[in-house]
Amino acid sequence: MQTSKRRKLPAYRRQKQRQRFSRSQTATSTKINSDLANTVVMPVIETSETQTELICARSNKQQFRFVFIAVTLMTVILVWLMQNSLITYYQLAYHKNQDLSQLEFFPVWQKGALLGAQLNESISSLNQQISEFNREMMTGFNDMYVYTPAYLAQKKQQNAQTEKQHRQIAKIASKENMIKSDFSLNNDDQVFFAGDSMMQGVAPHVQRWLSEKYGIKSINLSKQSTGLTYTRFFNWGKTISDTLDNNPNIKILVVFLGPNDPWDMPNPNAGSFIRFKTPEWESIYRNRIKDIIDNARQHHVTVLWLTPPNMRREKLNEQMIYLRDLINHEVSKNHGYVIDTRIILGNSGIQFSDILIQTDGLKIKTRSADGIHFSLQGQKLIAKTIFERFNITAQTHTDGTSDEH
Repeated sequence: MQTSKRRKLPAYRRQKQRQRFSRSQTATSTKINSDLANTVVMPVIETSETQTELICARSNKQQFRFVFIAVTLMTVILVWLMQNSLITYYQLAYHKNQDLSQLEFFPVWQKGALLGAQLNESISSLNQQISEFNREMMTGFNDMYVYTPAYLAQKKQQNAQTEKQHRQIAKIASKENMIKSDFSLNNDDQVFFAGDSMMQGVAPHVQRWLSEKYGIKSINLSKQSTGLTYTRFFNWGKTISDTLDNNPNIKILVVFLGPNDPWDMPNPNAGSFIRFKTPEWESIYRNRIKDIIDNARQHHVTVLWLTPPNMRREKLNEQMIYLRDLINHEVSKNHGYVIDTRIILGNSGIQFSDILIQTDGLKIKTRSADGIHFSLQGQKLIAKTIFERFNITAQTHTDGTSDEH
């Protein structure tokens, strides 16, 4: 019997097919629902990123405000502590009072000035202690590990030859015997150097010769850009007085001031500035010179004052001519001694010259390129003149030899 291609399936087979179809539809529906669910979740993720960006932006603003407030607060504190330096710089640069000076009457502002001064003194003291420690450490290291016995013997021989030559020159020279009596020194005495940047170049040479040849100690407080006009920036009268009080062994005071003084002077009694060269200006300036010399004489200290040399710039040179005559007159009147640096540099007139022609025809450049300061050779020439003013008492050594200057 022929079987039909579309024969009817048994009932149980049809039921299985329906079950499989139902499961397939369920799986498809589940997949669609899952895709829809994933599609719905996407906006939630985008909303979270937006909130994160907002939080970051808010945090950046808070950090900026914190940094701005901190920087502003630190600036105010620095101005409060450094008010003296700021006011002094303004006066030196523009030669008039600054608006900050009006705050000096407030106790809080005065407290800042006091704290700033104490802080500067502490830093200066710490720097001195560090320098002294470094110097002692270097000296000890050199003595223990660097200087060989052969080098020390050679150095001793060189010193002996130098001292011998010096004694021969001292015996030949007989000039200024009366002056030398006021400049006598021995091992217990000290020499005090005070001045501006000109002295900073000269004093170290004299200090080295005094120490190496005679073991005489010295104090060098020279500071650039200083003078007698701007006492708020640096008060030489007070500094010299305090140094003489604290160092009773000082016998000679060497001063080199003036090149930084041809400016209008702040009025000591407050108010406007006092014009340069006016009678009031000159009177105050002369009194400050006199006070220094009087204070030194009370401590039985001899004063040796160096006058400014000629300058390249015409206006500055004219100002130095005025100050040179004023200083020379006031120092001499108050029984101090004066050294005219022009004569040392081979020019006793009023014109600038940076070349010294020696007796053998050799030319020496004595001034630096700025037409103000000294060259190394110029520094040594002036230092040698200062050193030769000293009358150093003969010192007896263990080997029976003696030093004499």
